[in-house]
Amino acid sequence: MVSLAYYAFTLTAGPSPVMMFYAAVLGTFFGADQTLGWQVVGITAAAGLFTSSLLLLPLIFAPYLPERRAVALAQNAVAVYQNRPDADAETRRSDRNDAYQAVNSAWLTLRSAWPAGRGRRHRELAAELMQVNRSLAATILGRLGTDAVIRPLTPDTPLLLGRPSWRFLIGHALRGNSVEWFTSWRMALAAGTAGTVSQLLGIGHPYWAILTATVVINQWMDRVAATRRAAHRTVGTLLGVGVVWAVSALHPSAWWSVAVVLVCMVGQYFALAMNYAFALLFITPMALLAVEASGTGGTVASLTFDRFTDTLIGAVTAVAVTWGTSWFFPRRLVGSQSARTAEAVAALQAVNRAEEQFGAEDRRARVELQYELTHHLSVLDRAVRDDPRLADLADEEHRLADEGYAALGRAWQARSMSVRGALERSVSR
Repeated sequence: MVSLAYYAFTLTAGPSPVMMFYAAVLGTFFGADQTLGWQVVGITAAAGLFTSSLLLLPLIFAPYLPERRAVALAQNAVAVYQNRPDADAETRRSDRNDAYQAVNSAWLTLRSAWPAGRGRRHRELAAELMQVNRSLAATILGRLGTDAVIRPLTPDTPLLLGRPSWRFLIGHALRGNSVEWFTSWRMALAAGTAGTVSQLLGIGHPYWAILTATVVINQWMDRVAATRRAAHRTVGTLLGVGVVWAVSALHPSAWWSVAVVLVCMVGQYFALAMNYAFALLFITPMALLAVEASGTGGTVASLTFDRFTDTLIGAVTAVAVTWGTSWFFPRRLVGSQSARTAEAVAALQAVNRAEEQFGAEDRRARVELQYELTHHLSVLDRAVRDDPRLADLADEEHRLADEGYAALGRAWQARSMSVRGALERSVSR
């Protein structure tokens, strides 16, 4: 349920649901040693406060930096779409999707900027993003060949705000064939199986098997990609074990072990961008040397054996679950998401015909349709990679997406004759 909530409410990049397993590992310390458990809680809290302060420090010198960056990315994405009208249909569709995704992400960023949302600069950025959104809608309508008057922006124009309501997000995630539910129950199945196998075989640190299974399967990726990730995890861990043996042969003191752990923490972020297996050369020593330095994990031989064996168990389990479930569910996921997108398109089209001007229902329908469209083609792309037989659904799903983006564009039209005449008079002045 924790992972389901994570997928439901995390609409942009997040820390990954595997963090809940770290919390579970922390809880086991209380069963083994109350004193050690509270020490770990205190250290974690102090480290969290310290790192949070470091993350917020740049905002002192560069206020509104995340919001400015998000709006700039939206401007660039819309410009790319507008500047390539003669591209092929697939490129135009991809540019359009990227533009709407960037604009929606910028709205989400502005929405999450509390308490800075009350400042003048925030309001200026919101108005700037509204112009970008309006320009994107005008481009959509122009390419549809629609002769329409776009609503002007006025001081009382309400912000769009790109986050759906919590009821909508929960309802979306709890559907039987939602990506959120599919990913969560697969992750639970893989993690539970890996942990059980490790326990039955008497391997120490079974949470390493659970963690590996979760890391491999915590996102819906195709079978080949998941198998590759599992192989990288296994091979990288084996190489990392060799690094641990090399470092331990030098008999470092506790402080030198801490220094090596810090170097590994920094190194993994550079290595992850290059190759996952290479990153494990840093991740594995970081984990094992930290446990060894605490004096609670056992000998180097036992630690390295447990780490590699549990990693192998977790990786094999994750691959088995991925391949076992990818034959049946991708088509269901596409069908379910397609139905929700069609409902959202119909809802916005009904609002468009009602001639409301940025009313509450208008904004709600647009936000929900943007959310569904963002998921719509993502689900299709991942499903086709997982099961190439689903490629025959692409034309129909692309037509539905085109219809949805057209509805979003038409939401900016001045529909009634009285409004149209008023706008034309204001332009003539």
